[in-house]
Amino acid sequence: MPRYFILIFICMFASSLAEAQSDEPLPPQTPNEAYSGKRIERHDFDEEKWEALKDGIDYSIPKEKKKRRRQKGKEAKEVELPSQGLTGFGPILKIVGIVVLLGLLVLLIVKMASGENLFGPKNSKLRPAVSQAELDKIEENLHEAELKDPIQRAIAAGDYPMAVRLYYLAVLKELSVKNHIRWKRDKTNGAYLRELAGSPLFGTVQEVTLIFERVWYGKVELAKPDFDQLEVKLKKAVATASA
Repeated sequence: MPRYFILIFICMFASSLAEAQSDEPLPPQTPNEAYSGKRIERHDFDEEKWEALKDGIDYSIPKEKKKRRRQKGKEAKEVELPSQGLTGFGPILKIVGIVVLLGLLVLLIVKMASGENLFGPKNSKLRPAVSQAELDKIEENLHEAELKDPIQRAIAAGDYPMAVRLYYLAVLKELSVKNHIRWKRDKTNGAYLRELAGSPLFGTVQEVTLIFERVWYGKVELAKPDFDQLEVKLKKAVATASA
């Protein structure tokens, strides 16, 4: 029931509002409204007089002028359309270019900070500084092997795991030459450590053995700064073993 009373009230309010608006005086007419309300008077057209007036006047446009107008219209469209496209996409292309340049700059900074050789070979496995055949030859004749050049080649190529392995072989070579161990190619690293038990060299050799196994067998990725820190310990171990 309350809903019906509300509906009736709305209808009554709308009706009273319409009556109030109908009682209001009409606003004065504008000049345009006054003109449009006037009655249009008819005037006869004198065709003979019109024919005499237009006699001798050529209303046709020359073909040459029409052709020039069409040509100008085509050229205007060809000029306007590309400019509109460039105007719309210009700011977007500029933003994309800036984002790409910033991304390349950040990538370059990260790679330089990590010590990566940006201008060296990308994949040392494709072009190894020290081949497997050369490594086999070094291990077969460790006492006579020259290791400085292969180590420097591995470092220059960014093959730090190979450089660590060659440094470790240099330590074992010096230990064998000084008769601290008995070198054998198929001997385990643990066997060499057992031979050094009780020796002042045990701690140094144990440290470089852990470095070698972690890098070579653990396949730890080394950046240049990381290798530089390890190289200090490896060089010290070679010097200690040869003393």
